[in-house]
Amino acid sequence: MQFQILKFDTKLFGFKVAKILPTKISPVKLRAILNTLRSKKVRLVYWQADSSDKKSQTAAKKLHGFLSSKQVTYLINLKKVTISPTFIDEVKTYQAKKPSPEMKQLAIYIGTLSRFGTDPKIPKKLMKKMYHAWIKNSVNSSAADQVFVIRNKNKVVGMCTLSTKNKRGDIRLLAVAPGCRGKKFGTKLIQTAENYFIKKNYSKLQVVTQESNIAACKLYKKCGFHIESINNFYHFWL
Repeated sequence: MQFQILKFDTKLFGFKVAKILPTKISPVKLRAILNTLRSKKVRLVYWQADSSDKKSQTAAKKLHGFLSSKQVTYLINLKKVTISPTFIDEVKTYQAKKPSPEMKQLAIYIGTLSRFGTDPKIPKKLMKKMYHAWIKNSVNSSAADQVFVIRNKNKVVGMCTLSTKNKRGDIRLLAVAPGCRGKKFGTKLIQTAENYFIKKNYSKLQVVTQESNIAACKLYKKCGFHIESINNFYHFWL
């Protein structure tokens, strides 16, 4: 199968959205796929293209793909990570079934740095709608297995949502409020994620972020993660 219609994105945006599945495609094949999707009334197409494949990059440029982000997958071997001996008091499991207002703001902050925030053809209201839905579905357990938060004066100032993907632990959303940076909250959330997956006998933990998010990239490297892959994420508007 060459593509997939994305039901969630389609419903959320109000127009048909699809993604191309192969990461390596020739210009001729890409044109054929886009023409097929155009005939199906698809308006927006995502393609995660292998950044090391010159033919794929050439194809994306020739067919006017918008490079929305360079997505970096960071990976750490949990077998080489020692579980923190003491409980990190600041980090708690989020118990409520609805996100707090602060969590919604943190989700929007993540969204502004994402490929949905960098594509000028995606209205900000749609980006916000997507990330509000994402954090809502994370706390009600439909988009995440666990959510951890750090509070200050009863307000959430840091959060991370965890899931699994390809038999790996997966950090989905991670953010710390601007006024609370420099307090190692990000490091503590990552350590909590590591502990969570080690206890569940996972051997690897991954996280995907944007290459342009310099602060996040520095944090993951500092915590012992290494780059596994970099993929160029293109958007095609039909």
